[in-house]
Amino acid sequence: MKRLLTGVAVAGMVIGGLSVAANAATIKILASWNKNVWPTYVVLDSFVKNVKKLGGDKIKIRISGPEVVPGFQQLQPVKAGVFDILFTHGVYHMGSKGLAAIMDAMNSDPVGKRTSGVWDHLDKFYQKTHGLKLLAISPNSTKGYHIFLKKPLSGKGDWKGRKIRGTQTYHGVIRLFGGEPVVMPGSQVYSALEKGVVDGAAWPAAGMLSMKHFEVAKYKVRPTFGTSTLPFLMNLKSFNKLSKEKQNILLQAGYMTELEMPWVGDQVQAKEDAELAKKGVKITKLPADQVAKMRKAFSESIWALGAKCCGADAKKLRELAEKAGLSW
Repeated sequence: MKRLLTGVAVAGMVIGGLSVAANAATIKILASWNKNVWPTYVVLDSFVKNVKKLGGDKIKIRISGPEVVPGFQQLQPVKAGVFDILFTHGVYHMGSKGLAAIMDAMNSDPVGKRTSGVWDHLDKFYQKTHGLKLLAISPNSTKGYHIFLKKPLSGKGDWKGRKIRGTQTYHGVIRLFGGEPVVMPGSQVYSALEKGVVDGAAWPAAGMLSMKHFEVAKYKVRPTFGTSTLPFLMNLKSFNKLSKEKQNILLQAGYMTELEMPWVGDQVQAKEDAELAKKGVKITKLPADQVAKMRKAFSESIWALGAKCCGADAKKLRELAEKAGLSW
């Protein structure tokens, strides 16, 4: 009898395990970066860990990267439902109404973005325009972006006449100090610096270490500017098919990621800075009276891109951000 009861109990555990597995939702995430770009990928890593903390085995995640679909081509397959979630930067789909890109013109305050109406406005925009549900819009630190150079700033504190790699969001800053913007994929930056095609690059403030840029550029400009802000966007049909419980797991994991990333990202930055110093990378400082101009140039260039991309929706987002004191 005892043996029979034990057998029934074991069978029940097995059936229960099969039931949990059968009810688990498998979510396919398409990411614009792989782990080799850790200071950015760490945001996705934090999100996945938070989903696990909140949902256990109720949600299983499969991640594909830019080796499957290049970063600038990832919006459409998520909209089509080939993948469920897109982890990216808004500038990667700026030509297709990438309103999320202009979040870089705001500071890293995640609570302020939610209480001000900024988060809800962005969510409604992506649902209406792309059929995507916003799960999170996470900063990856409080440090934002920087310029790194092969040679230090000039005696006048600029990089006049130099070619600086940067996507369109950086062009205001690059031109402010006399540089010539050069657009190229991030994967080509190392060789372009090595061959002298460019004299420097605009990049997230952390990343010189993982991308080995320190081998071909020994100066980083300080202070930093802007905020690198990364959306998690889910196919709306896929989201609506989930139970309310699983929807809430994803949404709460997104909010947890937003809350923790400013300090997690700053820890990554501090560790990188210490390692770069050991490798001979030096700081070259902008004149103090130019710092505010740099930050304004970046912010204004981002808002201008938003206006060109998304018109009234970008204008509304700016109004909400400025009213709440979120804008740089």
